[in-house]
Amino acid sequence: MSLSRSYRTATKQVRSFSVSTRLRIGPESPNYIEVPQTLQPDLPAKPRVKGTLPVPREIFPARRPDKPTPAYISAVTPEPSKVKTIKKNDPNAETIAWKQRMADSRRTNLREGLLELYERKENTVAAMTRRSAAKQARRERVLRQPQREDERLTSPSVVQSLEEQPSSLPDPDREIRIAQSRERVLQKQLQKSAERHTNLHTLYMNAREFIVTEEQLMKEIEDKFREDGGDEWRSDSGVGTNVWAKGAPPTIQSIVNNQTKDDVGRWRIEQERMSKVVEEMTGGKITIKICIILENAQAKAENGIGKY
Repeated sequence: MSLSRSYRTATKQVRSFSVSTRLRIGPESPNYIEVPQTLQPDLPAKPRVKGTLPVPREIFPARRPDKPTPAYISAVTPEPSKVKTIKKNDPNAETIAWKQRMADSRRTNLREGLLELYERKENTVAAMTRRSAAKQARRERVLRQPQREDERLTSPSVVQSLEEQPSSLPDPDREIRIAQSRERVLQKQLQKSAERHTNLHTLYMNAREFIVTEEQLMKEIEDKFREDGGDEWRSDSGVGTNVWAKGAPPTIQSIVNNQTKDDVGRWRIEQERMSKVVEEMTGGKITIKICIILENAQAKAENGIGKY
C-alpha cells in the first residue's frame, strides 16, 4: 500500500475566519453579518407622513339644504347674458373661442361635481347608517341570547329559589325615611336662613360705628392718641378715652374679678342680660347703647318724667 493511502479525510471541518458563508457579499453590505429572522415575517412599518392635513370643509351643511337642487345649480352656474360672436377676420378668434370653451367646461364641471359629491355623501351616510344599525342589532342579539349549553352544564349549582329572588330587597319603610329626610333638610335650610338674617341684622346694627371716610378716621386717631390731656395720659390710674391713660392691658383674672365684685362689672352684666332679653323680644340684634337708652326711657316713664 502506498503511504498516501494511510492518510484519511478529516472528520471535522475547519471553520474559516469569515463570518458570512456567502463569499460574494462584501463587508459594505448589510447582509454581511447574518442576523436570525423570525419565522413569521414582520409587517412593513407605516411611512411617517410629515405635516397635518386641513379639516375638509363641509360642502353640504345642514343650514343649506338647497345646494343640490336645480335652482341653486342654475344660480351658481348662469349662462352668459350676451353671446359674443367671433368674426372670421378677428386675430383673437382662437383666444375668444378657447375662453368660451373653458367657461363652458367650468360650468359643466361645477354642475356635475355638485351632483356627484351629493350622491357620494348620501351613499356614505347610508352606509354608515346600515353599519350602525347592524352593530346595534348584533349587540341586542348578543345581550338577549340564551345561555349556552356548556355554560349551563358547567356553571355552579344554584338553588332555583335564589335565582328567582329580586335584584333589590323590599324596603317598606322607604317612604317614611324619605319624608323624614326631607323634613331634616327643610329644617336645616330654615336654620341657615335664620342665621343669615341674624348676621345681616347684626351687621346693620354695627354699621353705624364703621369708619368709612377719612375725616372719621382722623377724628378717631385724634381722640385716641391726643397728647393734650394733661397728666391723665401719663398716669396708669387715670380714666379717660385716651389710650395712654389705660395703663397695662387687663388680665383674665382681673376681668373676672371686676365683673363679679365691682359695681361697674355688675352693671355690665345686667346690661348684657337686658340686651339679650330685648333681642329675644324684638327678634333682632340690639347693641348695649340702645339697651341703655331703652332702660333710661323706661325709668323716666315710671317716674312720670317722660313718655315711653
